[in-house]
Amino acid sequence: MQKKISLSIIIPVRNEASHLPSLLNALQKRKSDNTEVIVVDGCSEDDTLNVICHKKNRILHSEPGRAQQMNTGARHAKGKYVWFLHADSKVDFDFESIIESGLKNKKWGWFNVRLSNTKIIFRVIESMMNYRSKITSVATGDQGIFIHKNIFIEQGLFPSIALMEDVKFSKKIRSSESPFISDTPLETSARRWEEDGPIRTIFKMWTLRLLFFLGASPNWLNKQYNKK
Repeated sequence: MQKKISLSIIIPVRNEASHLPSLLNALQKRKSDNTEVIVVDGCSEDDTLNVICHKKNRILHSEPGRAQQMNTGARHAKGKYVWFLHADSKVDFDFESIIESGLKNKKWGWFNVRLSNTKIIFRVIESMMNYRSKITSVATGDQGIFIHKNIFIEQGLFPSIALMEDVKFSKKIRSSESPFISDTPLETSARRWEEDGPIRTIFKMWTLRLLFFLGASPNWLNKQYNKK
């Protein structure tokens, strides 16, 4: 493919061997030559590294922690823009054109989210998530935040906290830069919602956000987030 955009796609991973192949294959099919894919491994104990090595990607290593891993990727990124993407995302659209168009007049942005489960309750949940992000200008990692690299560096990168780094970063940058929000949905796995149940997960997520707003420790919140 011909050069279209100077973009670095940054994927933080830890034990994601089962989800990575489909995402990496989709990105390789749709990206132009000037887009690089950076996978930042956080001490995986499964077959993640072998999966990455069999694809045309840059591999970096970091201490575990999504914020640290994404920051490591951004520091080494060669692109004018960086796009932070979760390993369980599904990319089936022309992301380069959307990001390039969106960042012509804006400094940062994200995609509306779509959950992978087809049941009606998940359409309701994702609509609530997208509406909340629109009215608050606060995005989560599932929505695929993209941004000018120099602006990301100027903003001080993601805060090195165990959870809510995306929320805290959004709240910081929104005061000076309004976001671009793409109507094209970025699909993410509904696995957590399926494992814990939709209603329980909604209650859990909103409780964690409230506690974060009230000043609870991100380390403690992360333990609650991962508690089964």
